[in-house]
Amino acid sequence: RVYFTSTQTSATFITMAPDEESTPLTGRGRSLKRDHTKDQVGTIMLFSAKVKRKSTSSDLPTIELKDDSSSSSTLNYMWHMLTGSYLNLLLLLMPLAYASVKLQWSDSLIFWLNFGAMLPLASLLGEFTEELALHTNQTIGGLINASFGNAVEIVISIQALLANEIRVIQASLIGSIFSNLLLVQGCCFFFGGLKYPQQSFNSVTLSANTSLLMLSSLAFILPTPYAAYTDTTNEEVLSTSRITSIFLLLMYILLLVFQLKTHAFLLEDDNDEKPNISFWAAIIGLVSVTVLVSIFSEYLVSSIDGFVEGSDISKTFVGLIILPIVGNGVEHITAVTVARKDKMDLALGIAVGSCAQIALFVMPVVVIIGWMCDINMNLNYPSYEIEIYILAILISMTSTSSGTTNWLGGALLIVTYIMLAVGFYFEDVEDF
Repeated sequence: RVYFTSTQTSATFITMAPDEESTPLTGRGRSLKRDHTKDQVGTIMLFSAKVKRKSTSSDLPTIELKDDSSSSSTLNYMWHMLTGSYLNLLLLLMPLAYASVKLQWSDSLIFWLNFGAMLPLASLLGEFTEELALHTNQTIGGLINASFGNAVEIVISIQALLANEIRVIQASLIGSIFSNLLLVQGCCFFFGGLKYPQQSFNSVTLSANTSLLMLSSLAFILPTPYAAYTDTTNEEVLSTSRITSIFLLLMYILLLVFQLKTHAFLLEDDNDEKPNISFWAAIIGLVSVTVLVSIFSEYLVSSIDGFVEGSDISKTFVGLIILPIVGNGVEHITAVTVARKDKMDLALGIAVGSCAQIALFVMPVVVIIGWMCDINMNLNYPSYEIEIYILAILISMTSTSSGTTNWLGGALLIVTYIMLAVGFYFEDVEDF
């Protein structure tokens, strides 16, 4: 995911204490690691801080495979990946989730079983992505993490797109932004503030991320004058959505160029971190987990209609509140854990940086894929949701403008998210 961090000189730096150990902080698709080689200054990549390796002297990016780990160490570490977290106990739901579809159990049961099975798969996908990136140079590693950092959201969106569940896609993507911007950021401030009376962070960093979010809000506003949000066939709406998606994706590519090419020196690190598993084990693991995510996300999406009918919950609420938990649950825990250690720049990089990644990369990609598949995916949201989107960004900006925060500021953002969830629960949106 994109964690846009900058100082007044546009460098991707965050200040850290010089006497702390260099301990990796892992999350989905990333490992945040302290760097003591730059005079108390650490660097965080937009995509994954765990791919902070030296660039090669070649002008063209090349894959430099490092010495593979031994077979025994690879197997031992993969076993640790599977058994080292209580979250992975939910992997036991996979046979039940598969059986629920084949035996035609109730849609509600199918939904929740596949929902539970997806949570640990999202975590494993991030870990295999990190390991694969460590076998390459900085440029290729950054691209790998940028591509697979949002793999769960992209896979779910594609499955919903093929099922013509445009409303589910719209709601789930903007819901992920709401979740990160308000709930995760709020929890970071609240639980960090319970331990520290006041915490400080780089306000310029946060301003850069929220500026990117404000740019994305323009893409939501532009299609609204041409047709109602339920009119997915309007040519003006489709053309506007597709063109603005191209420009959002262009902005994302420029962000990649900045981090991986023109300003790659900001990310160089003398510490050469080695992978824990072999190159081919990482490839096989990444492909295998991606296939499983694709299978169970298809089951999850196919059960949404029946789940909505049986529970009297709207598709809007399912997409905005429930589905984002699958893609963001693991990193939510990581962000709060980091905040409790008074590393607010890292925490905000996870929370707010994730929003920018979804807005600039995932949303445009889904619209363009729909265009290629002749599916009318667009950015024409209900006006009510666009208004709340902009208000959420403004509330986040005003509550963090001072560069310091406390538990009360966190409570403000959490209550905002709860109020938002209540409003969406009762929102009268026509499903299409």
